[in-house]
Amino acid sequence: MIADQPPEDIPRSNGELVFEAPWESRAFGLTAAYLEASGQDWAAYRAHLMAAIADLPDATPYYEAWVVALDRLLATDGLAARGP
Repeated sequence: MIADQPPEDIPRSNGELVFEAPWESRAFGLTAAYLEASGQDWAAYRAHLMAAIADLPDATPYYEAWVVALDRLLATDGLAARGP
């Protein structure tokens, strides 16, 4: 069964997702669409997000870590080359 809820630590205001720039909402949308299309749940992505946040400098913006995590998930699934 696919969990239909994104991670709870996503920035929100009054329960609604908050994006600082259009690219952030696109990154979120790409992630959600990929998870649905591949039959994976948010837990599969969340593990990559937590690792990306831990690996990147503390001042890294949230959605930059989000994109790194998506890249890592795609690489794990064989759909993207692994970065450095």
